[in-house]
Amino acid sequence: MINIGIVAHVDAGKTTLTEQMLYTCGAIKNPGRVDQGNTITDDLTLERQRGITIKASTVAMAWKTCKINLLDTPGHMDFIAEVERSLGVLDIAILAISAKEGVQPQTKVIYNALKRGNIPTIIFINKVDRVGVVLNDLYDVIRNELDDALYFINSVEDEGTREATVCEHLLLEEMMESNKETVGLLDEQILMSLLETNCIEPDVLNSTAQKLFATGQLLPVLHGSALLGKGIIPLLDLIVQWGKTVSQPHLSARVYKVDRDSHGERRCFARVFGGELELREVYPIFSKDKRFKILKMAAFEGIKPVTCGKVFAGDIAIIYTDHLEVEDIIGEPPYNRKRHSIAVPTLKARVDDQDLAMRKAICEALVQLTDEDPFLEFSIHPITEAIEIKIFGIVQKEIIEMQLLERFGIKTSIQNPDTIYKERPVESSTACRYMYKDGNHYAATVGLKVEPLPVGTGVIYETLVSFGDLKKSFQNAVREGVEFGLREGLSGWSLTDLKVSFIYSEFNSVDSTPSDFRKLAEEVVKLAIIKSGTERLEPILEFELTLPQYAIGKAVSDILKMRGEINEPVIVKDMVLLTGKLPVDTSKAYDTEIADYTSGKGILITRFSGYQVVDEKA
Repeated sequence: MINIGIVAHVDAGKTTLTEQMLYTCGAIKNPGRVDQGNTITDDLTLERQRGITIKASTVAMAWKTCKINLLDTPGHMDFIAEVERSLGVLDIAILAISAKEGVQPQTKVIYNALKRGNIPTIIFINKVDRVGVVLNDLYDVIRNELDDALYFINSVEDEGTREATVCEHLLLEEMMESNKETVGLLDEQILMSLLETNCIEPDVLNSTAQKLFATGQLLPVLHGSALLGKGIIPLLDLIVQWGKTVSQPHLSARVYKVDRDSHGERRCFARVFGGELELREVYPIFSKDKRFKILKMAAFEGIKPVTCGKVFAGDIAIIYTDHLEVEDIIGEPPYNRKRHSIAVPTLKARVDDQDLAMRKAICEALVQLTDEDPFLEFSIHPITEAIEIKIFGIVQKEIIEMQLLERFGIKTSIQNPDTIYKERPVESSTACRYMYKDGNHYAATVGLKVEPLPVGTGVIYETLVSFGDLKKSFQNAVREGVEFGLREGLSGWSLTDLKVSFIYSEFNSVDSTPSDFRKLAEEVVKLAIIKSGTERLEPILEFELTLPQYAIGKAVSDILKMRGEINEPVIVKDMVLLTGKLPVDTSKAYDTEIADYTSGKGILITRFSGYQVVDEKA
């Protein structure tokens, strides 16, 4: 039982590779084509219209004695959240790279996430039959841009022509020498053998490479053309031979996806890391102090889920329930499965509504879409009452508009997004309101202290009021009121990087209610924020910009105009690497500009890096 995911930059051939693997394993009669809109995993109308993957799809196949669950993930940056959720449940990732286009922006973003998670990764170099392909040049790019720990599994004859042939078990001499060097640099025993005899048994080299692959240190490289079905069998063989699932000793399953089937039933997809899930049994949800009963469950057999009574460790369960959410853990968290966020939306957009009936329908639809993609964070603005969602980019905005029309029959538009800012208090302050005094009609007294914290700290709450003096239900209500009050600062943005201390309280044993404390705490924290004042924080990105040397002058000038920071340039041959930080607000469309002034040779990689204080004078 192995769970694999195919990841790549858009148009590298992920979905075509999925189709060919399903066909080769006998799960489908004929491989579909993206350009013909008949693929199995891109089954949404929007995916077929756009020719891109929007939602991660799961299918299953059997190769030799192994069941393989396969996740086909999106390639466009606007749907990176789908990729992030999928990475945490994989045993192996297949990183598809187009032999013609090479390493592209999304390729590097995803590979960095795979590396941080120590996820065993296979590189599948696709489209080796494309005219003009020079594989040795591509290997150099992969080594420079991604990793130099490449271990070649097969080779290609007549690359860059329609007659390209994948040599299943034949390596060129330079490839064999490269493999020895790669493994020797990662394994001391192999290195000593090479230094002493310059010779190593192929079986020993291969078994060592397999161990290094399992810990994410080494990248097996295969070649092929997914469209022509070339290189598929070696890929499947390698997955079965090198892949393995380590079962956890305790019950452990993670929900990585929520959607609705064609009948509108809510489905939760969960990777089972340990133990087993059984129909009609009751299971705990980690850290939520909740339990739920499985009343309907399925697992994948081929391209469709099939109802079953039990799902074992290593497999993926489809649980029909309203009790689970994305990222919920059933039982205990899995060992050695660290999650690294690569996705944080930094844009917020308003959804147009024309009347109350339409508004109600939009809200109901967005509740469902947010259930499936929590990053949307559908909300109503507390002052303007505008319907708002968080997004990653313009393509996602257009897709959500089309989803609202196709799935819910709602024809509306989403406004161009604004940058999501935050606010931070400028100085410490305290505020207190006493019950029945100075216009306070609540049967409660609440005193709060607000203190600014360093940027990036987040919100810290503490109570200095003894639970002996104020019971837990009232204390919880104060905390809830504070959290609600921090949703909007003086400029309309949520507050962060501060500490709120509950320092004083009084109550009336007859009249006081948790509601009194909740509502009053919201008012008091806002009073404290008014006293302290706030400063605006803007989202920033870490960037890596690779471009030809002739364009460095314009790039530096542009970055400085965008209020960016630049580290010392690194020059490699005729290319230059610039790194640093950029504000999101000033750099929204800069990747398009780079492609224009470098004739497509420039590659911009960005990653959310947190927030910084806005220089209002700049």
